[in-house]
Amino acid sequence: MKIVAWEDFAAGDRTAGPFAAAIGVFDGIHLGHRELIGRILGRPDLASVVVTFNENPKRSLHGSAFRGDILTMRQRAEIIESLGVDIIVLIDFSGDFVKLPGRKFLSLLSESGDLRFLAVGHDFRCGHRLDTGAEEIRDFCAERGIEVDFLRAVRVAEHPVSSSRIRMAVIEGRLEEAASLMGRPFELDLRAADADGAGRMRPTGGQAAPPDGIYEALAVRRGEAAQTEAVLRDGAWELRPGTKEPPETLRLLRMVSRE
Repeated sequence: MKIVAWEDFAAGDRTAGPFAAAIGVFDGIHLGHRELIGRILGRPDLASVVVTFNENPKRSLHGSAFRGDILTMRQRAEIIESLGVDIIVLIDFSGDFVKLPGRKFLSLLSESGDLRFLAVGHDFRCGHRLDTGAEEIRDFCAERGIEVDFLRAVRVAEHPVSSSRIRMAVIEGRLEEAASLMGRPFELDLRAADADGAGRMRPTGGQAAPPDGIYEALAVRRGEAAQTEAVLRDGAWELRPGTKEPPETLRLLRMVSRE
């Protein structure tokens, strides 16, 4: 899989050739995201391109009110690659891009190569002040002969699956619910964590944090997972029993008790 900066792609990086694209933040890569990405895979003679952001736009737009990412960018890229995507285009949500009208964004995307198929969520909007929604996207694609697919919300327990719903489940310690919406357990990326002399690890990836407490978890390193009890206190994690080497990720299965 290749990762390309939006500026390079929009400037005419034509390595994709004819392509199918899915656009979104893809935080959590949940069941809905997987279905959306699935719409662009396996299309004859079309490369699959996921257009996303290197940082969640809500972090810039809502500042301290934003409660954290579900996945780090590194995790998102790994999962997207595992799904079989050919190219990720990463947008830096800042500077001139923030002011870009939605129609101009779509024009740059389609003109960067040969966009043949576009998949977005039914409620997807883009552009400055979210000026472009389903109706405008449908008209834009019709003018250019681009096939477009608007995915309806995937539902679990009679409610739509969304990143906001998953984030709240994690923050409230409802990890089994979060796992049911993502199709896999919530996993903390500890590859850049700060560690102290007592072996406590403090994540630095900006992920959503569950409540302080004791968790049933799997410590994952080099693809191998070991059962552990993970204790979160004041933003730092301690594993019981400890490990010789700190894990790369911590897969949280359920909250055992609050501290």
